[in-house]
Amino acid sequence: MEWKVEIERVEEDEIPQRIRVVFEPIVESIYFYGEARVKNNRWVVFSEEIHKMEITLEQLQEKMRIVVEEMRTRLEEYRNLDKGFSVLKRVGYEKPTDD
Repeated sequence: MEWKVEIERVEEDEIPQRIRVVFEPIVESIYFYGEARVKNNRWVVFSEEIHKMEITLEQLQEKMRIVVEEMRTRLEEYRNLDKGFSVLKRVGYEKPTDD
């Protein structure tokens, strides 16, 4: 079973984000995935938390908070990498001489 919780955008050009919650009864676990829709319009997992099947509302809120904070930290690193690679279009390599 799966639920998706959309995270409201603060800014118009902000990357879409959501929390995907997956309940796996066979392993008695709940998985929380912090996802963002980046290039190629694909949802990519930026953070993950796992909790046992029995969960209180407070624990649920705390897991979601952790997932969002970790995702936003990693999204910032993604943005920095994306900016760097957008500048790099071609890299050359010269074979060292045997001097």
